[in-house]
Order: sequence, then C-alpha cells, then structure tokens
Amino acid sequence: MSNPNLTHILLVEDNPADARLIKEYVTEQSWPDIDADTPVIEHVDRLGSARKTATDDIDIILLDLGLPDSSGVETLDEMLGMSGSTPVVVLTGLDDERVGVDAVEHGAQDYLVKGDLSPRLLQQTLQYATRRERQQQQLQQRNAELALLNQVVRHDIRNDVAVILGWGDGLEPHVDEEGQTYLDRMLNAGEHITSITETVGDFLDVLEGTSDPELHPVDLESVLTNEIEKARSAYDNATITLTGDLHSGLTVTATDLLSSVFRNLLNNAVSHNDKPKPDITVHVEENEETVSVQIADNGPGVPDSQKNEIFGRGEMGLESSGSGIGLYLVDTLVTMYNGSVTLEDNDPAGSVFTVTLET
Repeated sequence: MSNPNLTHILLVEDNPADARLIKEYVTEQSWPDIDADTPVIEHVDRLGSARKTATDDIDIILLDLGLPDSSGVETLDEMLGMSGSTPVVVLTGLDDERVGVDAVEHGAQDYLVKGDLSPRLLQQTLQYATRRERQQQQLQQRNAELALLNQVVRHDIRNDVAVILGWGDGLEPHVDEEGQTYLDRMLNAGEHITSITETVGDFLDVLEGTSDPELHPVDLESVLTNEIEKARSAYDNATITLTGDLHSGLTVTATDLLSSVFRNLLNNAVSHNDKPKPDITVHVEENEETVSVQIADNGPGVPDSQKNEIFGRGEMGLESSGSGIGLYLVDTLVTMYNGSVTLEDNDPAGSVFTVTLET
C-alpha cells in the first residue's frame, strides 16, 4: 500500500516512556514512498504546546487524551478544532479502550491501545487514518459539487416546466375536445415533473443533514389540508375526502419537511391508481400521545411480498424494487420523527398507508 504523504507526525504525549517507545517504533519500521527513511516526529507534552505546533505541514496527530493541561473528550475537541483537516489518532491505555471507541465516534480517525502497540500496527493505523481522511475530504468536495449541480438543474427544470405550463394554459381556448385530452395529459405531466424536483430537493435536504434534526411541534391541520388542496388541484379527476379528528391546534412532533410526507403519499395514491376516477380517503385519528393519518385509495393494491420492499427498507432508495424515491423519503422522514409508516390492504381494493406521529 502506498503511503499518502505521511512524512510529518505530531505526537502529543506527556508520558516520557510512552513517547520514547512510539518514537522507537516509528524509527524501527520501514516507511515506503517518503524521501526520508522514516517520518519526522514532533513531540510535545501539553495541549498548549500542540496549538503552536499543529501547523499545515503536519500530516497526522497522535493524541493522548490525558494531558496535564487538558483531559478527556475536551482534549480531542480542542485538537480537532485547531487541526483542521489533519487526521487525529487517539492513544488510550489498556483499561480505557472504550475511550478510544468513543473518540472515533466523536471525530477521531482511529485509536491505538498503548499496551498493544507494535511498529507494524502503528504504521498501518497511521497510513489508514491518513488515507481515510483524504477520502473523506474528496467525498465532501464531490458532494458539494453534486449539491450545487442538483440545485442548478432543479432550478432550470422548474423554470422550463413553468414556461411549458404557461404555454399549455394559453392553448386551452384553441383546442377541441380530443385535443383537450392530450393537453390535460401534458399539463399533468408538467405538474408531476415539478413535484419530482421538490421531492428530490427534500430528499437531499435530509441526506445532507450533518446533525440530528431539530424536532418541534408542527401544525398538522395546516400541513395536511394544504397538501390535500394541492393534490385536488393537480388531479382534478380524483376525489379526495378528509375525515376524522383533524382540528385547529392539532400538532405533531416533526420538522418543516412533514409536508413532503403527505405530498408523496397523496401523489402515490393517485399516480399509481388504475381507476378512471381515483378515490382517496384521508382519515385522522387522535390518540393520547400519537396521531395517525390514514391515506386509503381504491387502486390495484400492493402484493404482500412487496409491502416492506416498497419503502426501499434495507436497500438504497433508488436501487430498491419499490415505487421510487418518494416512498423512500416518506419512510426516512417518518423514522426521523420517531414515528412509523405502515401499509395494509384496503377493502375491497387498494392500499392504506398509515403514518403515526408523536404529539
């Protein structure tokens, strides 16, 4: 394996014996693909000294969390804050290996147990940590470029579709009954394209989240009635009936993306319906600590073997055998809200999606 520019190591360790052993291990091991026989190792015994030493030419940092001027995860936090993109490998003792695991979850690239160290293990760990950090940086750069491309493409698509829909509306007085059928199909397809761009945008907002979402009370009545009205406008051949306990002041714990949950379920209920006039019933049931929203349709239904797969569970959404990104997004969002979404057969035909959310 090639060594990705691992020529300068910063060792932050206050125990002279441990520091001396690590220096010996670095010297003993043959390091490929660098100009010198071994990397240069810079040793400091205080976090304060590391602040002055953690310069851009440092390739990796070996960090003991128990220092005279700092201890515990706060030491790692400070080091990560000052080291920028330089990978950090934490050093732990035999009796606190769990600390190393926690450190990795907290942002360190890896950890080493001092009592288990060997020259070869030290080299491999530092090489792998450096390589992973570089790959993560490349992935972040690629994701940023893709996010920008997605933003531009979706913006251009929405603008072009808006122009097409405007031209279509202008054509209505000039087409006969047969032409009106094709014009309606064209306008519906345009609205569907716009809906897809919104769904993709919502999905990327979820994927790009760098921390847990801030859940807060969301007005269910406002969100649900708004999405029902939009669905009625988009699908004038469908009947959408609202029943149950929906009332002013009814809130659920979610985020502002809750509207995307119901938009996708309503679109799914109509777009996958094989009846000339889709019949959709939205029923709200309020319980002590939860609210359930059922969206029932009179479509073809879903075979039992596909009821779980349709959400893309256990698979990548776009690779799944389900109905596509819309239902995958629904399942992802509802799970994020600590809720659940289920699918059952409707009587006598069709499907019932039930979303249950905490109040």
